[in-house]
Amino acid sequence: MPDARVSLPRVKIAPSLRARMDAETPSAPQASSADSRFTAAAAIPTPEPTFDVICSIHADPDDPDGIPAAREALKIKIAELFPAMPVTYSEFYLQMHATAEQLNVLSQEDNVEMIWPNHDLEGHLLTSAETVKASACWRTFEARGNGVAWAVLDTGINAKHPHFATLNTVDPKLSKSFVNDDPLTDPNGHGTHVAGIIAGAAPTGATYSVTTLEEGDVQVSVPLDRPPSGLAPLASLVSVQVLRKDGGGKTFDAICGLEYIRKLNQTSRNIRIDGANLSFGYDLEPATYGCGYSPICEEVNRAVNAGICVVVSCGNSGFGVSETQAAGVQTRTGVGVSISISDPANSDLCIAVGSVHKSAPHKYGVSYFSSKGPTLDGRQKPDLVAPGERIYSCNADLTAADAYIEMSGTSMAAPHVSGAIAAFLSVRSDYRGNPRELKSIFKSTALDLGRAPTYQGSGLVDAFKALTSA
Repeated sequence: MPDARVSLPRVKIAPSLRARMDAETPSAPQASSADSRFTAAAAIPTPEPTFDVICSIHADPDDPDGIPAAREALKIKIAELFPAMPVTYSEFYLQMHATAEQLNVLSQEDNVEMIWPNHDLEGHLLTSAETVKASACWRTFEARGNGVAWAVLDTGINAKHPHFATLNTVDPKLSKSFVNDDPLTDPNGHGTHVAGIIAGAAPTGATYSVTTLEEGDVQVSVPLDRPPSGLAPLASLVSVQVLRKDGGGKTFDAICGLEYIRKLNQTSRNIRIDGANLSFGYDLEPATYGCGYSPICEEVNRAVNAGICVVVSCGNSGFGVSETQAAGVQTRTGVGVSISISDPANSDLCIAVGSVHKSAPHKYGVSYFSSKGPTLDGRQKPDLVAPGERIYSCNADLTAADAYIEMSGTSMAAPHVSGAIAAFLSVRSDYRGNPRELKSIFKSTALDLGRAPTYQGSGLVDAFKALTSA
C-alpha cells in the first residue's frame, strides 16, 4: 500500500485566508424562471465581505533596485486595478482591506509574494528583582540602565505615573503611536505595567501599595515595604504604541512599529534604540509559512540586524485540556501543551522568554501557563525564563487607590529580561548594537532550574552572572 502524501502546493494566498474567503463570500444567487416572487429582493446587491490582509512584496532578483522598485511598481498597479482602495505601505509589506475577488486578482501580480491575514495580536517588582539578581548588579556595579534606550511596543505608557515622571523615563520625542492615539497615555494598562518592570523608580519618601488578587479574584490592597523600581531604573523608555485601548492589535501595526525603531538606528551614526520589548503575539500558522518566517518574525530579525536586542514573550498557551472517552465515560485531563510558542517569539534572532514563579523558581519551576517549546521546526525555545507570576508594577490608572498593581503572564516575564539586559549595557557599553552576542551571554549564564529545555530554555536569567562573565 503506498504511503499517504502531504500536498504542499505553491500558493500566494494563505490557506487560512483562502478558507475564510470561501466560507464568507456568498455564492451567486440561482435565478428561477418558475418563481419570480423574489426577483426584486434578489436584485438588491449584497455587499461583499472584505478581508484585512498583509501582502509581502516580491522583487525580481535581477533588478538592482530590488524591493523599493517592486513596491513602487505595485503601488502603481494597485492604483490602476482598485483606484478607490486605501492601502498602507511599510518597507517590505502592504496592508489593505479587499474583497475575495480583489485578492484573487492581486495574487496574480508578479510583485506579490504572499497574502496573509492581518492577524489579531493579544498582550500576553520587588522580590522578582532579587530573583534575577538585578539588585546585586545595582549594589556591585551601579548597573542601573544609565544611557540605555529601550522601546516598549505595547498599549502605550502613562508617562505621568510618578514611577516615570520623577526621572523623565519616557522619551516624548521618540515615542510614537501606530493606532491613532497618544503613546504617552495608556488606557489599557498593559504597556505601563510592562514598562515599569524595565525602568523607572518610585520616588523615595512616600509609601506605596499594590492591588493584588486573592482567592476568588478578590482585589486586596497590600502595603509595600519600599518604593518599587524597574530592573534598569535609569534607562530611557520609548513608547511605541501598537496595541489598542482594548489590549488587542493588528500585526501590521506591530510591523510598522518595528520598522520605525529599526530606521531610528539605521539613519543615525549612533545607537538610538538598544532594545525592544514585545509582550504580545498570536498563534503560529504553520500551513502558510515556515516557522519563524511570518512577516512579523522577519521584521523582528531585521530589527536585530539593525543592532536592536528584541525580547519577546512566548505566550500563555502552555496548558490545555485533553478529552477522552472510554466505555461511555468522558474524561477531561489537564495537560501541558508542547510546541505552543507564539509568533513573533518563533523568530530565530529574538530572545523568547517564558515564565517562572517570582520568588521560588527552583521549587515551582516553569509556570503552568507558559508556552512550551520546541518550535515547530525543531529549534529550542524559549531561550530564557524569568518571573511572570503575580508581578507588581505600575498601575496606569492614576485615579486608583494603589499606584501599583499585580499582573501575571509571560508578558511580565519578558520585561524582566529586557531590564536585565538594559542594566548590563549601562556597564558594558561595548556590547551596545551587538544583540547576537548579548543573547549568547545571557543564555550561557542562565541558571539551570533542572527543568526540560523545552520548558525552561537555557534557564532563569541571571543578571549578576552575565555581568561578571562578560
